[in-house]
Amino acid sequence: MDKNAEIKNVLERLSNWQQELNFNEPVEKDTDINQYLDYYGFDLKNVHFHFGMVEIDKTKVIVQIFKPIHSKGTVFLLHGYLSHVGHLKHIIQYLNDNEYTVISYDLQGHGLSEGRPASIKNFADYVVTMEKLLNIAQEKMTGTFYLIGHSTGAAIAIDYILRHRDHLFKKVILVAPLIRSNHWHLSKFGLGMVRTLPFLTDVKRHYRKNSSNISYLNFTSKDPLQTNAIPLDWIGALVRWNKQIQKYRPTNSTTYIIQGNKDKTVDWKYNLEFMKNKFSHSQIVLVDNGRHELFNEAQQIREIVLTKIKQYLEK
Repeated sequence: MDKNAEIKNVLERLSNWQQELNFNEPVEKDTDINQYLDYYGFDLKNVHFHFGMVEIDKTKVIVQIFKPIHSKGTVFLLHGYLSHVGHLKHIIQYLNDNEYTVISYDLQGHGLSEGRPASIKNFADYVVTMEKLLNIAQEKMTGTFYLIGHSTGAAIAIDYILRHRDHLFKKVILVAPLIRSNHWHLSKFGLGMVRTLPFLTDVKRHYRKNSSNISYLNFTSKDPLQTNAIPLDWIGALVRWNKQIQKYRPTNSTTYIIQGNKDKTVDWKYNLEFMKNKFSHSQIVLVDNGRHELFNEAQQIREIVLTKIKQYLEK
């Protein structure tokens, strides 16, 4: 069996994982777990690894915890659209190296979690999943909590923070946050046009050069957990969420926003203005030549991003 077929089988078996997440005891690493970690490039020396499923609203969500021997807090880490925990190795390992526990999960319809691939009926469903998992984590884990979200993960965090003014997070970091995607009005117009074709439910995905890290782009295009179609339901959900979030009252919650100035995935100039209006105590850092996938950028850019995150967490 060739390696590509083998890893597909591994991922298929892990997506059918039935063992519930144990917050207290690391998972017993079998061959499939080890192959998963190796394929996505995780190096877990001196890190306890927890892996399991949590059922939320009848959907099985795969959750992973990366716990260093000495931990000074827990980072709740949210990935972006069309991504999954496997693509967060750099930020996870950096946080572990700096003695932070990381809890992260594949959004429904992403990675190893259940759900129609890359689809959602309502953005609120993403937020509900976060809320319920966070409530469980609070019961099982002690210490200080921090929140980091990238892109759609940042959008989930934004929604949560705007609606929970007494949230528990000591620090909130939003990386390349999604409010509007790039070419927003064209996307809305296109959605209206294709909605007249009842047989059309998806549009073909075009892999963007959303990082200057060529090896990352090549790896992503071959990743078995990627999808080659964008469901119209997801685009529609984003449009409706944009209308809804305009109604939320501004908050005094402090936020730290990191944005690349070469990002062509989101309408970052609009998004930053939106953030300034909703988060009066926000600090914005622009990363020169940074594209959308800041956690998977070329090493020089990525190190700037990671260093900024560390400095803010420890400020």
